[in-house]
Amino acid sequence: MPSKIQSILVGGLLSAVTGVIVAVAQQMSGASDPLNPQPVLGVIFGLLGCMVALSSGLVAVWHYTSENELTISGGQGVGIGVLAGIVYAVAAIALSWLLVAVGLLPSPEETLDMVRQSGAFDTPGAEQAEAITKIMVTWGYLVITAISGIVMGLIGGAIGAAVFKRGSEEEMELSE
Repeated sequence: MPSKIQSILVGGLLSAVTGVIVAVAQQMSGASDPLNPQPVLGVIFGLLGCMVALSSGLVAVWHYTSENELTISGGQGVGIGVLAGIVYAVAAIALSWLLVAVGLLPSPEETLDMVRQSGAFDTPGAEQAEAITKIMVTWGYLVITAISGIVMGLIGGAIGAAVFKRGSEEEMELSE
């Protein structure tokens, strides 16, 4: 069975770069602003981000089946997708931190300040909301990115294995 590493890296890294571009576009458009008068734009960017994460597994399986002219099982697609999703999550987090460092994306502290300025924490019981928000913009982001990268890569890999068929079914059975 040919090596899957190159395909996993292609799927994960391509999706990570695309995902960070979407995050920068979201930031520049104002869709991530807590006072955004058009919440639909935020939903659109959220869906687009999910599609990008899903593409990590899909692209990895497409690359693998195209480069090697073979058909893979759903389980193999899931495996490739999960690994591509992990690459996606790690690379997206690293690229995001880099863009925070150069000032293109807001830091967690700046994000918390934007939420504070929106008045979201001015209501009774706001201490809990502020604590939850602080978790979400610091390490919660890392956990959510990792879990969503793995899950969406898994789904993308399964879809890719079902869609991208190359070679005969007999070759697939022999390769398992």
